[in-house]
Amino acid sequence: MLLRSISHHVKTQNWFAVFIDFLIVLAGILLAFQITEWGSQQAEKRSLNVALERLHEEIKSNVVAIDDNSPRHDNIYSAGVQLLELIRSDNFETIPITLIAKVFVDGFTTDYSTSALTSVLNQQTFQGLQNSELRPVISSLPAEYLDAKEDEITVIQRLDEHWLPYISQKLPVGPLWAVAYKGSEWESYFAAIKGLHEYDDVSIDEFKVLASSMQFQNEIVNRIAYENLILVEQKELRVILVQALKLIEEEIK
Repeated sequence: MLLRSISHHVKTQNWFAVFIDFLIVLAGILLAFQITEWGSQQAEKRSLNVALERLHEEIKSNVVAIDDNSPRHDNIYSAGVQLLELIRSDNFETIPITLIAKVFVDGFTTDYSTSALTSVLNQQTFQGLQNSELRPVISSLPAEYLDAKEDEITVIQRLDEHWLPYISQKLPVGPLWAVAYKGSEWESYFAAIKGLHEYDDVSIDEFKVLASSMQFQNEIVNRIAYENLILVEQKELRVILVQALKLIEEEIK
């Protein structure tokens, strides 16, 4: 219809009408582009909201992981404090195997899920989030996860490369392994190892000599310090994760 109108106006040399016709065509094209762009933006926004919803669930899972694992770190920290106080008091008549196992053998890392976080950060519309507070919080999460994880990894490396080899030269390690993982999924594994509890006893007097040494006490202090650092990092991470949850809820509601 519009093409017929343009042809008619050209034939009659009604150039003003031709000009109006072309304006109508141009306006239609621009409107079509705007509608397409708007539709694309809406689709991207829906995609981002879906990614944010997944991130919300992922963060909730990571908060639960912190809540589950922090008490175990706190137990190791408390065991170190108790062991240090005990040996410095010299008021003991048996070797505190359970406390020693916690300090010199027990260790683990917390598993944090980050796939949904990566998906959100890769969204082209991420910078267009309505909540300006949410952008820097989400952007900071990879570094926050890394900080919390690195401390745990450092402790595992210290256990493998230093603390366990050190205590292995001083005390029978079979009972330490068994006690450290008692009540965990690894308890049956250590219980099934033959010869784990076959060893030459260390006398209480021999242990008191070890316990009074500066190196033994310093190793305990080092483990206490590392566990305290882990607890601090996890507490800070949890605060940021809870903040992110609230901001995401505001964004997608």
